[in-house]
Amino acid sequence: MTLDQLRALCAVVEQGGFHAASQALFRSQSAISIAIRNLEQELGLSLFDRNGYRPVLTPEGQVLYGKARSILARSEEMASIASHFARGEETEISLAMSAIAPVEQVLEVIRAVSLRAPATRMSLQVENMGGTLERLQEKAVNFAIAEQFVPVDGVEQVRLTSTEMVAVISPSFSLAHRYPRMTLADLESCVQVVVRDTSRRLPKQTAGVLAGAPQWLVNDFDMKKRMIMSGAGWGRMPRHRVNEELADGRLLALAGKGLDAMKIDMYLFRRLDEPMGPVGESLWQLLQQCKY
Repeated sequence: MTLDQLRALCAVVEQGGFHAASQALFRSQSAISIAIRNLEQELGLSLFDRNGYRPVLTPEGQVLYGKARSILARSEEMASIASHFARGEETEISLAMSAIAPVEQVLEVIRAVSLRAPATRMSLQVENMGGTLERLQEKAVNFAIAEQFVPVDGVEQVRLTSTEMVAVISPSFSLAHRYPRMTLADLESCVQVVVRDTSRRLPKQTAGVLAGAPQWLVNDFDMKKRMIMSGAGWGRMPRHRVNEELADGRLLALAGKGLDAMKIDMYLFRRLDEPMGPVGESLWQLLQQCKY
């Protein structure tokens, strides 16, 4: 069984006859007939009922025609993927992203790149604090969108924008009755909800963490937000994640010395010692347009 035989089978069915199939495939009608006959002999059954004016698929032929179309589609997909790789396109591109960065524009970029290079698998992982740049330094990812807590050697970086971290409480928080005159000293005995730093080797980051205060550690900002909204504690959240709740009063923004919103610059990073293929270079250029 060959792909040419399967193409002949599909062409006869879809063009309505052997003559039309020969024209569609730019082959002689006798070549199409021989291909179908050899396929039938190999399979040990008749694919077409030839008693009428036009060949009609037998019940067995109907089943095998569906299989033939599927095989040809997979063959074309494989050829397309191979052609992408032959042009030097990467098999996989990976990006680590800080959990405090807005993701919407990044997803739009990934979608656009995926449409241009469907053979390249795209990987996006979300990290907290120092974990984002650590993944880049470990060569676990090709790019990172992250805060820069300390200088990083061997990377190229482009500032994208800044994001704001705002201290928030729920109206059901134990000290909510002191709002808006609450101070940092008032919070020293209250639970601060903190997202766990995902770095494994680098020193843990403590920006915005109240030293000595009781803490609840969580893995992500979704859980942190839920805990704060439940009144279990207070914490800093990316403003874009709580805009709706601040607007309708489900969360209250704290202000004052040590509690004012913190503006954090976000950067796009890549390693200088890692050459980029065409897909990676395209992603690098498009990500620089994510100004939020």
